[in-house]
Amino acid sequence: MDQERKPNLKVGVDWIPVEIVSEPYVVMTIRGFAPVVDVKAPQGEFILYVSSKSMSDGLVPLLEKTDGKFNGLKIRLKKESEDKMAKYIVEKQA
Repeated sequence: MDQERKPNLKVGVDWIPVEIVSEPYVVMTIRGFAPVVDVKAPQGEFILYVSSKSMSDGLVPLLEKTDGKFNGLKIRLKKESEDKMAKYIVEKQA
């Protein structure tokens, strides 16, 4: 639990290509435990929260093609709008 945590990947309205480099694990937040994966992005290494419904909805079809494995999955993601609660759009990298 005392392990140095990577920064959270901030997702905006522009596409960000990422490679997931771990299986999901949990981190403690002010609201309790939350599932995350480690990702590599052009800006460096981050954690990505995967608990939102729109994130899950985007990942499930891709995970069906990898036997449920997150590690090694290459995706791109963005938000639908600038709104804090905007849905994520998740696609497989071309």
